[in-house]
Amino acid sequence: MILTFSHTPDQITLTVAQQRAGLLDRLRAKKPTDLTHLPPDERKLALAIADLRALADELGDDLRIEADRIQFGHRLAAALDGDTADRLGLPPLTDLVLRTDVEGIVGEPEFRLRLEWLRAGVRKLPRRTGAILETDRGVQRIPLWMMEALDVAEAHRPGEGDAADWEALARFRRALDPGVTEAGAGRAARLSLTDFLSGLEVGLADRFSISPDASGTDFEVVPFSGRRIDDIDSVPESMAELGGAELGDFQRKLRGRGALNAFRLGPGKFLVIDRAAAPVLQVMAEMQRAPREERAAFIRNPRPRITGAIEAALEARGELADLDDAGREESVERAAGPVLVETAEYAAFSARVTGIEVFEAPTLDLFESSGTTWLPEVFTFEVARQISALPVEGLESLAADLAQAIEAGTESVPSGDVQVPATPETLAAVQGQIAARRAEGGAGDIADAEPEEGPSGPLVLQTADNFEELHWRPTTPPRTPAIPLRLPQSLVTPLKEHQIDSFDWQGHAWAAGLPGVLNADEQGLGKTLQTIAFLVWLNEHMAESTKCRGPILIVAPTSLLQNWEQEVARHVGRPGLGHLIRLYGSAIGARRKAGQRGMDTQTGEALLDFSDLERAAKAGAGHLTWVLTTYTTLTNYQHSLARIPFAAAVFDEIQAIKNPASLRAAAARAMKADFRIGLTGTPIENSAVDLWAIMDQLAPGALGTLRDFRNRYAVPDETNMAELHGRVFAAQGDLPPLALRRLKETVARDLPTKTRVLVPLEMPAAQARVYDMARMQLATGGKGAGLKLLHHIRTVSVHPALDEATSDVDFIAASARLSATFGILRRIKESRERALVFIEHRQMQYRFIELARAEFGLDQIDLINSETPIQKRQQIVNRFQANLEEEGNFDLLVLGPKAAGTGLTLTAATHVIHLSRWWNPAVEEQCNDRVHRLGQTRPVRIHVPMAIHPSYRAHSFDCLLHSLMQRKRKLANSALWPTGDTQDDAEQLREMLAQEAVRHGAGDSVKDAMVETFARDGTSCPHPGPGGTYVFS
Repeated sequence: MILTFSHTPDQITLTVAQQRAGLLDRLRAKKPTDLTHLPPDERKLALAIADLRALADELGDDLRIEADRIQFGHRLAAALDGDTADRLGLPPLTDLVLRTDVEGIVGEPEFRLRLEWLRAGVRKLPRRTGAILETDRGVQRIPLWMMEALDVAEAHRPGEGDAADWEALARFRRALDPGVTEAGAGRAARLSLTDFLSGLEVGLADRFSISPDASGTDFEVVPFSGRRIDDIDSVPESMAELGGAELGDFQRKLRGRGALNAFRLGPGKFLVIDRAAAPVLQVMAEMQRAPREERAAFIRNPRPRITGAIEAALEARGELADLDDAGREESVERAAGPVLVETAEYAAFSARVTGIEVFEAPTLDLFESSGTTWLPEVFTFEVARQISALPVEGLESLAADLAQAIEAGTESVPSGDVQVPATPETLAAVQGQIAARRAEGGAGDIADAEPEEGPSGPLVLQTADNFEELHWRPTTPPRTPAIPLRLPQSLVTPLKEHQIDSFDWQGHAWAAGLPGVLNADEQGLGKTLQTIAFLVWLNEHMAESTKCRGPILIVAPTSLLQNWEQEVARHVGRPGLGHLIRLYGSAIGARRKAGQRGMDTQTGEALLDFSDLERAAKAGAGHLTWVLTTYTTLTNYQHSLARIPFAAAVFDEIQAIKNPASLRAAAARAMKADFRIGLTGTPIENSAVDLWAIMDQLAPGALGTLRDFRNRYAVPDETNMAELHGRVFAAQGDLPPLALRRLKETVARDLPTKTRVLVPLEMPAAQARVYDMARMQLATGGKGAGLKLLHHIRTVSVHPALDEATSDVDFIAASARLSATFGILRRIKESRERALVFIEHRQMQYRFIELARAEFGLDQIDLINSETPIQKRQQIVNRFQANLEEEGNFDLLVLGPKAAGTGLTLTAATHVIHLSRWWNPAVEEQCNDRVHRLGQTRPVRIHVPMAIHPSYRAHSFDCLLHSLMQRKRKLANSALWPTGDTQDDAEQLREMLAQEAVRHGAGDSVKDAMVETFARDGTSCPHPGPGGTYVFS
């Protein structure tokens, strides 16, 4: 097929060329080619289109593909690699050299960015339209870095001021960097820099973190570049845009001169602040000058102020216009999220100050075996004894040495005759000991501080906490129901037996006077419906009662707002839960008091008008109203919402407030609700403290103080986890249990079976070679590079050459996992069933879709990933679920494991395939539960494709990861147990992979790997089933 190229200033168009049909073709009535459904002989073009889709998704650019044409923007055309561009019929990269220079002084009217085109030293005058150059040798294409540099230079207007000049210079120089890097590449567009530009180093910071001191009352700002850290889960300060003396110079100038447009760090070296991120740096600079208590509050929770600054900037730029409430909320959260970098060091600090509202130095003994995460037990006895003898000055010197060693990747530093591990946990512990010593020595600098005037902020509602001492354990008398506890007739959906049990449990807990309960049922058992049933009954009770007639508050993540509305409409006859008040996005404005701006936490006043609800509640008519909001809105407008006497408050996905020291957790504690309900399928994720924080929201004091809880349960073992399970999930005397936790295998016996199988295949030779190289890098790399290399070997195990342009057959055959996946799908198609395929890597998501469409003749395969808007998610779900009305048709849906792990019901599928496997078994189960849940009528099968190295076998990455997940899954099934993906897990995997494993020769590599893997997991290896599958539990 031939695509013809055309362009306008706004877009590129590729059109299917009309070929003259011969007599034979006319007699055969050949069907015209459709770009949305290409035939097998056009697979190279299909894969090029898949890569184009992935790149459009990554860049956020528009892409329109119709039967006879493809249309997209110039930025996308410039970003394509040469092979993909060639296959799409785009012009070749230019052979001209771009020469660049600057003239004048930054900030002065004569400052300009200069550029010219050359070939063999002769100046040329091509005409540029976006990514396209019209040259004397025909139409050519420029790469993205060159287009961005040209756009910056041409958009720059002299005389607009210092900030505009600096940002233009920074973006211009940064855009040119790939041209410098690619200077030796044969097909790369070429660049010529003047001596000034080649010697100029300009960094551009668009993200920032705060680095608190040991006391938690002051902080430094650390600048980052999003380009360097976007794919890193846990970002250390060592990945900052600056380090060492340059970082110190930036921090001193920020304190002394405030938020500048650019910071000069030395001859020819500057750090420029991205204008979009400038409001955030301005907030941080202002907070450094704020009163001590205000600084401490900001350090503990900087997000509200930063979110406010970002929202104001988005509003000013018009980027929130024409968005509905959910879309507005999502846009603000998506923009504000990345700007604040919560580094590994900040996370360690946050763990230390957990439980302290206004920071005071901890008095816990550093070396006491407390099991608390306040000061981690990171020292051996010898190290602890040596450090105990150090004076404060010695500890400060050690802390400085540790910080330097961590940045340099050194494993330890000497102190006396011992080596102290150089880890963030160690540094946090030493800093905590310094603070404790200073506290013991007196007020010190606190006494000398100038008296503070005026309010401190964020201005939050103070609540009694149970961190160090038990200050709040409400005693609620039994409640008297005005109507019998039975299912309301307005429920139009019949409840299952376990759901009726849950309804009864909630009702009895309410009647018994419990302040709140936790529904921790496994995903897919219908927690939302169970809760709605009780809330409908509660409304009917209030209609007949004269006491506590209040509205209902439901707090949920943004992605579940529409789900709540749909669930109420689906399961309850009119009037449902009553009048709905949507409190998120632009709907907040409808409730704002006249003349008021900003958020409650900025002024300490209630800025929203809920007088109607308050009056109705006082008059005994507050029922039949429900408020649906998000955790962000709850936090920002806590003063307004806390005035309302709610009859019940529901916190969906309550793990969102599992950090008890966070501002959102404090806001939730401040809500005035007669009865509280928490919903989560994962009551413990990373630590048992998660459960304490959740229960302290629902039944304060029931689990004692945070200090005592940590001492007892922070280090999990079978005994203390069984004890904790009994305290939370078992009845206490005559009182119902505080929480409910049922698994589908025990209460939903009518639910079809769920079978998990491993599908191992031996790596082809090319994949094994790439794996060997990745493993060698991992073995020889230091700890600092370990996580990145671990992700690399994980990617190689999925596919060794994602960018390779080969035929479908060769591309699939190059990967053991991909080959196994297509084998699984062929069997599913034969059975005329449907499947979900979970893939993490964006490019693989789109390539897989094209491969599967071609292989199975599907017109459409949808994708849900982190970029899919909420409304489109629901449309995709509805389309896929429509398959239930047409049994017997094969279909696929591709999803990202983190983006689609919650809030979706996809019972039209009966198969789940994990082409990419998340490290956390709880996340994997949440993915499985999109299919294996109430409403499913057929057996479900979970498939885990595995790539087995022919020599390492059971020591292949996939086998080691499976064993790690099985160990965590068994612990979680036997009792409450944290299953989160931790740094310890990553380090354990890294060490296991780096070990010298026995290299096998003869024999069946797959069978041997399975036998050894199952043996390592403590079970016998089953006989392989159809398709070489191995059932595991």
